[in-house]
Amino acid sequence: MKEYRAEQIRNIGLFSHGGAGKTSLAEAMLFQSGAITRLGRVEEGSTTTDYDPDEIKRHLSVSTALAPCEWKEHKVNVLDTPGYADFVGEVVQAMRVVDGALILIDAVSGLEVGTETVWQEAEKNGVARMFFVNKMERENANFDSVVQSLRHRFGKKVVAIQIPIGSQQNFRGVVDLITLKAITEQGETDVPAELHDTAQGYRDTMVETIVELDDELINKYLEGEEITADELKRALRAGLRSKGVFPVMCGAALANRGISPLLDALVAYMPSPSEIDVRTTDGAVPVGKLADENRLAALVWKTISDPYVGRLNYFRVYSGAIQSDSHVWNPNRGREERIGQLYLLMGKRQDPVPRVGMGDIGAVAKLQETSTGDTLTSKENPVRLAGIEFPAPVFSAAISPKTKADLDKLGSALSRMTEEDPTITVEKNAETGETLMSGMGESHIEITVERMKRKFGVDVSTGVPKVAYRETVTTSAKAQGRYKKQTGGHGMFGDTWLEIEPLPRGSGFEFADRIVGGAVPKNFIPAVEKGVREALQEGVLAGFPVEDVRVTLYDGSYHPVDSSEMSFKIAASMGFKKAAEAARPVLLEPIVEMEITVPDAYTGDVIGDLNTKRAQVLGMVPEDGFTTIQARAPYAEVRRYATDLRSITQARGRFTLKFCGYDEVPAHTAQQVIAEAKREKEQEK
Repeated sequence: MKEYRAEQIRNIGLFSHGGAGKTSLAEAMLFQSGAITRLGRVEEGSTTTDYDPDEIKRHLSVSTALAPCEWKEHKVNVLDTPGYADFVGEVVQAMRVVDGALILIDAVSGLEVGTETVWQEAEKNGVARMFFVNKMERENANFDSVVQSLRHRFGKKVVAIQIPIGSQQNFRGVVDLITLKAITEQGETDVPAELHDTAQGYRDTMVETIVELDDELINKYLEGEEITADELKRALRAGLRSKGVFPVMCGAALANRGISPLLDALVAYMPSPSEIDVRTTDGAVPVGKLADENRLAALVWKTISDPYVGRLNYFRVYSGAIQSDSHVWNPNRGREERIGQLYLLMGKRQDPVPRVGMGDIGAVAKLQETSTGDTLTSKENPVRLAGIEFPAPVFSAAISPKTKADLDKLGSALSRMTEEDPTITVEKNAETGETLMSGMGESHIEITVERMKRKFGVDVSTGVPKVAYRETVTTSAKAQGRYKKQTGGHGMFGDTWLEIEPLPRGSGFEFADRIVGGAVPKNFIPAVEKGVREALQEGVLAGFPVEDVRVTLYDGSYHPVDSSEMSFKIAASMGFKKAAEAARPVLLEPIVEMEITVPDAYTGDVIGDLNTKRAQVLGMVPEDGFTTIQARAPYAEVRRYATDLRSITQARGRFTLKFCGYDEVPAHTAQQVIAEAKREKEQEK
């Protein structure tokens, strides 16, 4: 593929709720443009962009893939993204580097939760948007209904620039409302008589919307003059760039209908890399300013780890060009990187090229320290681009290696997996001792574990994470801790009187000293505090850490010969345990705040399920067919909520979750937890 100027490039991401047909559309665009000679099918595992074994096995995209095609002297870089909610990190990466988002809508299912998600992501990134109503050949496809729901949800800026000719099994092409021409497999013809009135009605709405973007055109329109097709195209292109209009098109990817008009529209209306503002850490900068200064600016937006090749970094060049066998500066790491062979990608195929120019997307292998979100620039005239903000994980699994060999390789494999997927995090829970892998859902973790085994030969077991319970007290109590041991020579003697009292939730631990008259010498008081702090690590109920208490040393005695720091440390530990037992100890559990967004039809089912999880619903916000539920719930009850919500809402719900503190465990539940903890301790012995 030849090198194109920035004005001739279109970086387009395909986004949607899962199952709307993005991969099939990417395949149809490649086929229609001549980039491939045979249409692959998702079910057969033969598409260009779903090449990963996990994608072929599951018949769904799990990773963003690049598929460039050439159309009418332009290069269209198509980024096919996953629609499944677990892989939202891939959507975030792609949205950061595209200049235009093509949002697919299923003509049968209509607006879905995933549509809302990608719209918000596009809004956050300031990306131009078009809609493509796919699957027009399916039974019950309804273009009019989809357009109305889009206008209702996203406003009057959403406007159809095409309508379908026929529907369901009779779908055979589209009417271009700008030129008022019918486009089918036979070519361009006049609009069918039965569609003339419908087309004119849609066109009037479109013209009214578009002319509002241009003062000259609105004056002409109000004076009753005819607006030409060229004037509409010019205003539509400017409006798309300024986010003043969001055009709607339609077609059928599997039947390969409506694809040529779609490619025409992407080339004609979507912004090129030479027309955008570049997001830097210092704010948005017009791309022309960077280009005039001849400053290199490229963003690494995706990393793939390969056990044989090593790391492969995908990058988008915003300004300047990157040459093979050259050096660049990484300001995020403060180091120089050597650029080896550059590649242009077509699915899994890597085509070597000498340079990647402004506006284009390429890849490079074997960079030493560069990772996703880093900038590549020149040391003499550096630019630092804004990075990529990834969503926080909502699902965790405890992982453990199956063999000693797996344990030896586990650390490096986990490092490579988190490098490849920034929405995966791995941490060692100090309280439970478990290694936790966190991600966006059960399937996300499952696929990551499978991929780790396939790529790096590391096999791990997964399980439900233990809950990091805590203990506290509910009333004040006093107790004596006295330790006396007589041996040959010096003995051991420490005597403490401690008072324990509860503190407000989240206060942690306080130690106070009210000793008067030297009952306990000052040099032994730090040992008393140390003894109490060590005793805090294992509470009296079930051995969980104790928090939100104040312990006061108010009296004691000592022996001038036998007393020592160790004696007082042991005495303090004994005294603390006695006082804690007398102060009505209770179990605390971690509480999380949740924000759950579901279609209105599932609201009752979701709230009913939350009630079974001891959750507290704080409020509901209905908006355009969706309800956002705010709730607080015990973490123990929602450890697998990503799976539960998917089951209840047929994968149409999404949620966020964040830790917000600890609350007391109800008595009946506490008994079960304490019994289980004691049983585990017995087994360990």
